[in-house]
Amino acid sequence: MAQVEEGITGGKTMGRSAPYVSAATLSSFFDHVRWVSTPKKVDAGLLLDYGMPKGNVGALVSALKFLGLVQDNGTSTPAFNMIQTGGEEFRANLEEIVRRAYADVFSRLDPSRDSREKIRNYFARNYSPAISNKATILFLDLCKEAGIPVAEETTPTLKHVGRSPSKQLTKRSDTKTKHEIPSVQDEQKPSVATLTEDELQRMYVRRLIENITTPDTSGKDAEAIEADAKLFEAQLDRIERLLKVGKGEEKEESAEEELPF
Repeated sequence: MAQVEEGITGGKTMGRSAPYVSAATLSSFFDHVRWVSTPKKVDAGLLLDYGMPKGNVGALVSALKFLGLVQDNGTSTPAFNMIQTGGEEFRANLEEIVRRAYADVFSRLDPSRDSREKIRNYFARNYSPAISNKATILFLDLCKEAGIPVAEETTPTLKHVGRSPSKQLTKRSDTKTKHEIPSVQDEQKPSVATLTEDELQRMYVRRLIENITTPDTSGKDAEAIEADAKLFEAQLDRIERLLKVGKGEEKEESAEEELPF
């Protein structure tokens, strides 16, 4: 408990909006950090390296801060270590984290008795009507994953507690890594093995440019908007650096900033 008390400072008392990231994204994040070293700082770039969906990165950062896993400056808290466990220990730790982060909700509502609609109305009145439905879904899924009884019988979205390393690695092997060159739909291309380094670089830059989008601010709080803006700037900066490298205007990147091609 002492660890949690030291690590968690989030919640409504700090003036934050209730988290509304998808439960599937948060579950994927919990799965990933269980097998990596504790990061000193959690930001948009790190979450992209973890394989988190680009469109959910801003909302995920806000959720981690609300839950007290990350401080305002991105530094991980002692509570972050508690979600890197598995099985029943993870479940018990998550319950402490959820009850403390949502202390105002638990002080007024009982999820084991109150309906989903009553909880949604609470989020609409006390946080924001725009995110009240998503915030309710995430809150109830977190309760179920933490073993906190809820009134409605719904299937939890967070559902990979304590997965073994072998299964985790098998899952990741089926997905693309950041080092792979994604295919361009409806376009015939030679095998990656036959491409030159310059061709690989141009293909990668082209794909980055195709995927970059202007941040959508609808229904998001200031914190999520700021995180999306930083992500957008990071994408533009990466494209600019790649273009410079292709023209020979920059020195070779260091090992920590190795380009993904």
